[in-house]
Amino acid sequence: MSVRQVTAVAVAFVLLRVWHVSAAACANVPRTSTAVDFAKLSFDYLVVGGGTAGVALSARLAEDPSVTVGLIEAGNIHVNDPTVEVPALSGIGNASYDWLFTSVPQTHLNDRSFAIPRGKMLGGSSGINGMAWGRASSVEYDAWIPFASDNSWGWSGLLPYLRKCENYTLPPHDPFPGISEEDRERALHDLPHVDGFSGLIVASHNDVYFDATFKMANVLNDLGIGTNVEPQSGNASGVTNTLTNINRVEGKRSYSANTYYCSHAGDTNYHVLLNAQATKVSFAKGSNPLIATGVQFVVGGKTYTATARREVILSAGTIQTPQLLELSGIGNSSILQSFGIEPLFDLPGVGENLQEHMFVLAQWQVKPGVPTFDLLRNNATFAAKQQKIYDETRGGLLAATDSMLAFLTLGDIVSPSEMAALLDIFDKEAAAATSPLTKLQNRFRRGYFADGSAAALELIEWVRGLVNPAPNESYVSVIGGMHPSSKGSIHIASNNPLTPPAVDFNLLSSEFDTQLILQILKFIIKIGGQAPFSDLVQVQTDPDPSLQTDEELLSYVSSGASIGHHSVGTAAMAPKDFGGVVDNTLTVYGTANLRVVDASIIPIHIGAHIQSTIYAIAEKAADMIKNGGYGRSNSTTSA
Repeated sequence: MSVRQVTAVAVAFVLLRVWHVSAAACANVPRTSTAVDFAKLSFDYLVVGGGTAGVALSARLAEDPSVTVGLIEAGNIHVNDPTVEVPALSGIGNASYDWLFTSVPQTHLNDRSFAIPRGKMLGGSSGINGMAWGRASSVEYDAWIPFASDNSWGWSGLLPYLRKCENYTLPPHDPFPGISEEDRERALHDLPHVDGFSGLIVASHNDVYFDATFKMANVLNDLGIGTNVEPQSGNASGVTNTLTNINRVEGKRSYSANTYYCSHAGDTNYHVLLNAQATKVSFAKGSNPLIATGVQFVVGGKTYTATARREVILSAGTIQTPQLLELSGIGNSSILQSFGIEPLFDLPGVGENLQEHMFVLAQWQVKPGVPTFDLLRNNATFAAKQQKIYDETRGGLLAATDSMLAFLTLGDIVSPSEMAALLDIFDKEAAAATSPLTKLQNRFRRGYFADGSAAALELIEWVRGLVNPAPNESYVSVIGGMHPSSKGSIHIASNNPLTPPAVDFNLLSSEFDTQLILQILKFIIKIGGQAPFSDLVQVQTDPDPSLQTDEELLSYVSSGASIGHHSVGTAAMAPKDFGGVVDNTLTVYGTANLRVVDASIIPIHIGAHIQSTIYAIAEKAADMIKNGGYGRSNSTTSA
């Protein structure tokens, strides 16, 4: 066990042993508890995957008392479980909460395989993620329009749903540096038009901050990167005091299970089956287009079938939605036949177009006496006091997360000559692209990079040690990630539905990505050496300060880079002949009533943490379905 794992377990033990279950506990349990009972029912809508999108979507559909809604989830329910709901704790790496997926070895990163945390519980990854809450810039959502051939998938069409899912908690005062009174007044004026105040997911700012956070913000401000007091308004660039999906009154994670599910658990037409893994979508024999009639699922080694009268909706996520499509006979015929699966509809885009944010880290050991979250790891007495504060007030460090994100343009970190060189590399790679989907994506990406209309990269400050923290020492880490050009794939690795799929991010397969991550690392090292943040620093621990050349730094990237766990795109909303999998109604090509509602439909990645966007997709899909927006749009090519 690594030092980091030991310290995490130690902190978790200190916190768990004095946990008290909230009086506001959600006492509801799923209405259908057995596979036999679930299989006896006939559902109007059968949703596969009780994660971020699946719970939100199924709960909204159940608001219509005239329909019966079924939800199949492979994990258990963990409402009121401190491992999920206390912000300082995490279920990542624990098989009771996490699928524990891993990638195939990454060729360009020393053949390393990456852990891929994905929530295996009611609530899915909304129950294990880092709780950052935010939106991309408006131009990034508008970029979806030509993929969808539908203006409603742009910023103006999605904004009502970004607001609908959100319950914004207005802070009394944003303490971040770089905010003028004029900025504050403008933000207050804009709030009613851009933020949501009646949704189910609470969005709030931290009420505990470290000096290291403000000093890093000062450094970025001094470099001309301003503080953005309203990043939700359509321009996400700049230094931000990130929103988090934490209910500050209760001091707990606000996620799809303890909000959407709990608010509808008593609905008599809403049936949730837990600990059941979906294995295949069933179709009417000989139907053209394919008509989904139900879903096969496994419980305790036995296979059952649930039936659907109207629609089957896959919300299994970017990793498992393409797996289920392929297991059901929809995908690249060559891949299906290689595993002995009869192709029902040849759809080569299934599992392709995988996009993921990649991150690189710099870390500094800070001087004695500089407070960080490491106090919880280093000082048992302090940790106990924080637990007492949490028990009594639902506040303190156990209810806090890191606060500073910065979304930067390419021009923020490189010189004009360096930008020209990077764009030259981008243009050469773009000219070699043959896929219509990639060509369209590159058109938008180049604009983001060249004109700064959207962020090219993100910095996240962690006021704690992330890499081999020594006992009784404190650290600050900054990770930097990018808008990816490299794309990978997810495909079945077996015709056994319980075998995890093969996930290949294909990271750094693009030379542009390689050179960009190098520039990001150089920039992070640079800001770590600038006052006033550098006044707190004792020594840079990662990368080793002796690494100076580009070759040395790229070697460090190959051995130490990580991923952001923001995977999208494997069932892309795009024209079929572009490599799309679903149309603008989210209906799978070749089918009449099979829909996908999750992050896999996102055609081009966004510069944001994706959970609020996924909730918005689910909310939009629910309205679409309720309003009869199902069936094929008949358009298979771009407008």
